[in-house]
Amino acid sequence: MYRCRECKAEYKNKVEYCDCGNNTFDYIEEEIPLKPQKQKKYMTLEEKSELISKLFFGLCLIISTLVWLIPVKSDVKPAVKQKPPVTKQKIPDINKIWDDTPIYQSQPQQTYNTKSVNSYTYLADRPATSASKQSKNNTVKKNSSNQAVSKPAAYEIVYNPPPVSKKKEATPKRTEPPKPLYNPNSPQMLKYKGDLRAALFSKFAAGSIPGSGSCEISFSVDKTGKLVNRKFTRESDNKTLNDVVYYMLMSVPKYLPPPAEYNGQTIKMKFFINNGSYEITIN
Repeated sequence: MYRCRECKAEYKNKVEYCDCGNNTFDYIEEEIPLKPQKQKKYMTLEEKSELISKLFFGLCLIISTLVWLIPVKSDVKPAVKQKPPVTKQKIPDINKIWDDTPIYQSQPQQTYNTKSVNSYTYLADRPATSASKQSKNNTVKKNSSNQAVSKPAAYEIVYNPPPVSKKKEATPKRTEPPKPLYNPNSPQMLKYKGDLRAALFSKFAAGSIPGSGSCEISFSVDKTGKLVNRKFTRESDNKTLNDVVYYMLMSVPKYLPPPAEYNGQTIKMKFFINNGSYEITIN
């Protein structure tokens, strides 16, 4: 390429005069444009992990197919259960086993003449023992005809005690002391009701009740002091009063055990409120 020295215009071929009228030019070698180099792309961690997982999965598939293609030769033969040989038992001759001798031989029973007097029993005609035989031989007398005359056999006395009747001794029944009668106006009950009223009143938010109204509730107390059968016997038109009384009952589920004379009788409470002034009674 040729460049004009005055106006710096470039020409591929050399000309005699430039457009500006100059005829001096400088020769410039043409620059060959270089090809743009491709930038290396680097893989991210997610792409690398995905590639590794794909390679691992393909390797597992190849190994699984190879395992099924390899033939397996088993030299071990399955054990066969051998049945034991059946031996026929010979039936023995019954004439060689049979025995006609009786197992038990009954002996003749001896009878005795018995005589009972009260609780004693006399046994007569009982065979004499060795001692009685000697006494019998000593008392034998011979008559003139050389015949032995023996005395009658002696009686043997056997004591038979009367049966003792076993009677169970009657165990005395425990008598519990009589329970005192319930009196709602007794000093103990009045004190208990007053303390219970104070415990309930501590949960009664009287200042939060607007307007006026009245209601009644009833409940009972078990042996442990738990308040049971809690309910409204008469509700008020003032809903706030009903809510405050209900919250009071739920806040005191249990109190002290009642006196011994109390036996689950119903306790009633009445509430009356009029613009901040209130009255609570318990019966």
